[in-house]
Amino acid sequence: MAKPVQTRASVSIGSSLSEGRMLELAEKSSSAVDDNVGRIRLESRAAHSEIFSLRDHFEGHELMRFEVTTTRSVGRTTARTAITSFTVKEGGIASLVPMAKRKLAGFSAYEAFMDQYVSAVVAEDRQAIVTLVDGKD
Repeated sequence: MAKPVQTRASVSIGSSLSEGRMLELAEKSSSAVDDNVGRIRLESRAAHSEIFSLRDHFEGHELMRFEVTTTRSVGRTTARTAITSFTVKEGGIASLVPMAKRKLAGFSAYEAFMDQYVSAVVAEDRQAIVTLVDGKD
């Protein structure tokens, strides 16, 4: 089954910060996102990853789930985001659009999270290397 191209949206950050600090910044960034679609909530945290969900404001339904994973190698920490589950916008003409071209519900909140996260890491490590895949192709 084809996935919407927005599911490929991710950010990868290489930094000299510790894995723990990178995860703390991800958690802080999630609480800083203020989107009209919903709010991001930390669901679980492990030594090398955090799982977040985006829930709508009205009924609390989960619109998206994504994770931040970290690895440490050669004195650098790499943090990556990835969407693990999602819902697509439904109704009306959207049902006629092929799946690969549909829009993810709450994608603007995920984009805001990636922006906040990059800003938070770069504020602490000016030498951080950021690779962004926007998922809009």
